[in-house]
Amino acid sequence: MMETYFCPNCGHRSLEVQEICPACGYTLADHTALSYDERLIMALRHPIRETRMIAIEILGKRQYAPAVAAFADLLATETDYYTVREVVRALRRIDTPESIALERGLSSHPSPLVRALLEEPCTR
Repeated sequence: MMETYFCPNCGHRSLEVQEICPACGYTLADHTALSYDERLIMALRHPIRETRMIAIEILGKRQYAPAVAAFADLLATETDYYTVREVVRALRRIDTPESIALERGLSSHPSPLVRALLEEPCTR
């Protein structure tokens, strides 16, 4: 089985590690210079859902408040219930006025599953 590599900026797939992404020009050196939390934020755009889910979970466990803005962007387009559920859990762990407001904003979400999720008790 061949390994697949992804540009951390645009998600371009490649069969080999490339120092500069041919699709967007992002350099791998720029990525390694980022903090761990910044790399987790970038992983929210990863093409593999499981990678996004892990990043969401870790950002929540680290209570990384700057992630709330990235979560807002993600929630604006995300349709996968399980991803939304993980974002809600992370928002509850972060527990800032911004994260609480973002969670409350989901009360008008079109999915009944998401609305029901908001009624579940908060567990951190």
